[in-house]
Amino acid sequence: MTRFTHWKGVDNSSLNFYTRYNFKRIMSFAAITEKATQKLQERISDKWFNADGTPKPNWIWKISDNTPKGDGGEQIVAAIFKHLYEKLYKGYRVDVKVVGGDRGDYDVIITVAELDITIKIEVKTATESSDGQFQWNGLKPQCDFDYAFGLGVRPDSFDFAIQSRQYLKENLTTNMSKGVKGSLKWTSTKKDNVMNLTEENFIKRLEELDLA
Repeated sequence: MTRFTHWKGVDNSSLNFYTRYNFKRIMSFAAITEKATQKLQERISDKWFNADGTPKPNWIWKISDNTPKGDGGEQIVAAIFKHLYEKLYKGYRVDVKVVGGDRGDYDVIITVAELDITIKIEVKTATESSDGQFQWNGLKPQCDFDYAFGLGVRPDSFDFAIQSRQYLKENLTTNMSKGVKGSLKWTSTKKDNVMNLTEENFIKRLEELDLA
């Protein structure tokens, strides 16, 4: 039989068995969840928080749901290509559209009609993992896109990787789950040419891919 002692500030005589039992259970559960929350905070504080406890600039990316996070990544990629291609193809009309879920096969399409240029890009966004890598999920190399853009978010900076669909077909082998085939994981590695997201690095990578 469960025995109860007097809880500070609570008049046991005014509580029936059911009320006292549930009061103690709720207090215990609250202590358990609070302790777990504090431990989780300690595990991420060194990376995503400053020494004074304030969050680092990109903290919102860490806590955002996947859909708004993905939308934000697509907007960044579209804006970067628009910025650079208008410089590169000055005098020509550069159209950059975020297609997102409306199309399904790709997220951003860049066209320079006068030069017969069309580039379809699948965008994946991920925050830095505990080992400093990124896992871009749900790549489908069988779909209609030309390049995959992996946007990696660190606490106070951004990284990126761009690879062709053919590269992904040849190198990705791990499915997202056992029951879903063809939707693959892309975990960033050294061979993926992951670089800090700067204009200089971006142009360099475009040149390597013959996209600039």
